[in-house]
Amino acid sequence: MKTVKTIILLFFIISHLFSQNSPLEYYSQEIIPTEISWINDDLSGVTINTNSNSLFMIENNEGKIWELDTNFNHIRTILGGQFGDEEDIVYLNNDDYAIVTEEGDLYIGKLNLSDNDIDPSDFQKITFNQHNGNSGSEGVAYDSLSQTFYIVKEKDPMAFYTFNRPDHDNDTTISVQIPFDAENEFSGIMADLSSISFDYRTNRVLIVSDESQKVIDVEPSNGLILSQINLSGMDQAEGICFLNHNYDLLIVGEPNYYTVYTNINLFGDVNLDGQINYFDIVVIIDYIFGNIVIDDLQIFNSDIDYNYSINIFDILLILDFYNN
Repeated sequence: MKTVKTIILLFFIISHLFSQNSPLEYYSQEIIPTEISWINDDLSGVTINTNSNSLFMIENNEGKIWELDTNFNHIRTILGGQFGDEEDIVYLNNDDYAIVTEEGDLYIGKLNLSDNDIDPSDFQKITFNQHNGNSGSEGVAYDSLSQTFYIVKEKDPMAFYTFNRPDHDNDTTISVQIPFDAENEFSGIMADLSSISFDYRTNRVLIVSDESQKVIDVEPSNGLILSQINLSGMDQAEGICFLNHNYDLLIVGEPNYYTVYTNINLFGDVNLDGQINYFDIVVIIDYIFGNIVIDDLQIFNSDIDYNYSINIFDILLILDFYNN
């Protein structure tokens, strides 16, 4: 009863704000680059449908789409998606996906459970750039809460585009926002940009470089790099997405390889005993009341909703974890 009263009081406590570390600091390679034997060539992009918990990978040029389970077993092959020079795919919501091409077009449409063939004419075409050659748009990410797309252009020069999803389904040409000069901000760190994923924990983006063999954690409003990790043994990284609720990172590349980087941090484990339970809540309560000091990793594990604040909502999320 005492604990319940304490938790209720937390609604009236001002949250403790802090400078958050980058999640990339807690990743290590779990699966070395591994071949997907039934994909022949040109694996270019990947996304995860968080409702079905299945992966969707796309082939460069031919637009073939493969659905896989999270153990990388083949579920189905979807043909007919010849949109141009297809570079990446991202899951939006329901059965909606977006496919980006090197030419500077984004196609939005459905991949229904029964589809084994698709017709590009059934997709909305959004032209955001005009490009000829082999250094155009390479990756697409989507924030479903703000309905914002983020797109990276490979090089000559590197570029970062953002725009909101149109409120209609008609083909359209739009003007993009360029919040920062990627060529300048990433100089000396990234030689090219090959893929991107939105991180809901931080409201930032993770950007992959094929040539530099890196992943960087980037603030999308100004290009500030918070952290980076080097990719080991992945010669041509072309796509990135989160693999599960632990935020493990899946990176795929040509011709047909994938690697997995595991988030070694256990969110909610505030007392660092390898478990999530009542004792973690006690530590957070003591921290909020100013009774104890906790280190950076404990702070990181406490901010479950990644809003830069430790409060009652983080406690409730830990209770959800504890109760599965």
